[in-house]
Amino acid sequence: MSKIPNNIKKVIEEFTEKTTKLIGSHLKKIILYGSYARRRF
Repeated sequence: MSKIPNNIKKVIEEFTEKTTKLIGSHLKKIILYGSYARRRF
């Protein structure tokens, strides 16, 4: 995520953290789709 803008990176990190706390060990992975996943921003 090094080239993703800081504001978007923060949203992704917060989402990952909150989802992990909510779902726990049942969470297997989080997949980013779209232009940010393809680094087209």
